Amino acid sequence: MANSIQGFVHIVESPSAYDMLDGRTEGRSLSEFLELAQIDSSYSLATTRETFETALSERLSAAVQRFDPKLPIIHLSMHGNQQGIGLTDGHFLSWDDLRTVLLPIQNALQGQLLICISSCSGYYGCQMAMYEDNEQPFWSLVANSEEATWHDSAVAFVTFYHQFFKTGNIYSSVEAMKVASGDHNFFVQNGHHTKSEWLKNMTALREGQPRPPQNFANALAQFGTIGN
Repeated sequence: MANSIQGFVHIVESPSAYDMLDGRTEGRSLSEFLELAQIDSSYSLATTRETFETALSERLSAAVQRFDPKLPIIHLSMHGNQQGIGLTDGHFLSWDDLRTVLLPIQNALQGQLLICISSCSGYYGCQMAMYEDNEQPFWSLVANSEEATWHDSAVAFVTFYHQFFKTGNIYSSVEAMKVASGDHNFFVQNGHHTKSEWLKNMTALREGQPRPPQNFANALAQFGTIGN
């Protein structure tokens, strides 16, 4: 059966040194599943900031040409926390750093980029849409809001991509990944909605209206989680 989504998954993985020692590479496993499911994908193992940026520039460009006219979905598999993501060599990228790397892709896709982050607290990447500028935000972000185990994340994203490429419905696909993994902390957030609400809050703040919530989780709750 033909896939409903005309895209491909561009996987960039940066496991810890001990993950590599133990042969624990979730991104590679996902790549193998996608091949079985007849979903196009590309895979890069990035262990440094330089190779991470190369994976999301030159190697992504090569994948786009290979799978043309399909559009990329960015899948990041690595450790992380509420402040950002970590690479194999110990280099840490804040959400602002990651946004800088992803902005050329977001602008090229005119705000239609889907980002999936398989890490602890990857949902805090929604902060990448909270900027007062004219840059394009991501379309949607799929990630976990809490600490996530490798096996739950693996099951969750395998399920998500299977459902998303089959149905084209991102919301029901996220619900399916919650059920399959038994972890209900996976969410999808629309970047355009997040940016719009953030701008409204910043305008209200400058005009002396009630200050928006300072706790990020509360702020997202106010903006309305998409697909929860």
